[in-house]
Amino acid sequence: MKTRILNVAMTCCFASFPAASLFSGNIEPLVRIPFITNGYQTYLELQINGSEEKLCFGFDTGAGSTVLDQDFVISNNVVLSGEKEEMATSTNVVQADISTNNSICLNGFNIKGIKFYIENLSHLNTAPDGKRVAGIIGYGLMRNYVTYINHEENYIELYPKETELFNNAAEIPFFLYENELPVFYASIKTKTGELPARLVFDSGASFTSSLSSNYISKHKLVEQLKVKVEVPVIGGALSSSSINYLSSLQQLSFGDFTFDHVPVNFSTSSTGSMANDSIDGVIGFDLIKKFNVVLDYEAKKMRLIPNKQYNSVLNFNLTGLSFRTQNDKVVVAGVMDYSPAKSAGIKKGDIVISVDNNQFKSSAELRNYLKGSYKTMDFLIEREGKLIDFNVKPSDFY
Repeated sequence: MKTRILNVAMTCCFASFPAASLFSGNIEPLVRIPFITNGYQTYLELQINGSEEKLCFGFDTGAGSTVLDQDFVISNNVVLSGEKEEMATSTNVVQADISTNNSICLNGFNIKGIKFYIENLSHLNTAPDGKRVAGIIGYGLMRNYVTYINHEENYIELYPKETELFNNAAEIPFFLYENELPVFYASIKTKTGELPARLVFDSGASFTSSLSSNYISKHKLVEQLKVKVEVPVIGGALSSSSINYLSSLQQLSFGDFTFDHVPVNFSTSSTGSMANDSIDGVIGFDLIKKFNVVLDYEAKKMRLIPNKQYNSVLNFNLTGLSFRTQNDKVVVAGVMDYSPAKSAGIKKGDIVISVDNNQFKSSAELRNYLKGSYKTMDFLIEREGKLIDFNVKPSDFY
């Protein structure tokens, strides 16, 4: 079959990277799918089995299984098979009900043969528009197409197999872990030297990067930790979690790109994909959103084109706080040991009224405000019906 070439001129605002061409023909995408983002994850709308209801799904390149929340089964004509199958999360393996041969519709484009794994997703935050997240989709959407993900204008385009996009950009080969997840080769630099690493390209991971427990043990990386600062991590779309250690890499490199002082979670999982010998770790959305991305599952290659977010600050939240949006309020979900917030006296369960007199509608908005900042911040906290002021000075505490 003749390879299709697609070239479109792109103005690149980064002097260190030449513009890559997108378009040299009149090939149109099969569909363009808009998405919304909170800066940490992306969400799109789809319909299931002819239903008129538009559901909010998280878009996740690290999701090999398409997951549907159990509360949306009946209203969307989803028929359970009566069987259960194992599904691996980043932290463990769960048994899930399944439903086969479903159809989905995205912006008028129909895809058949979708297999749903049914789970309880009520623990997930709502999307930026306030909608409840009804499911997670990744490989099930992209497997039969060449996918272009534009993180500047917030859309996904699907093209026929063998279409060449951004053919002037360097190719980064990948292999498919469990025949579903794109894993590419990278290099990390630690205090003891440079190490090769196989990393999952995981846009559903809201952090910057993570290393697997086996990889950490093999290279004795825990011994390099300044302190063992613990951070809770949810296992992808599912209701599983683990405690990781927070650290940073001196350098992370892949393809033509190198990033310094990269935040990293050290996984402690003993089961699940983050304890598998075939995977050394993950890069998450905080790095991925710096690029417009081409993923070609048939050719097992991707291309990364730096976009206007390339020089943006990585997600350093140096207060030691994590948050959840609960009943339209931003609540402290955790306070890390040794952190500035711990020293200041902020506690888990505190409600954040404002920071520096700024009010925030969601945890994502507040996290975006905090990232990369070292300036002292004034937190107004509600605790047991009382308002309390806390001054927090962010610092490198891990």
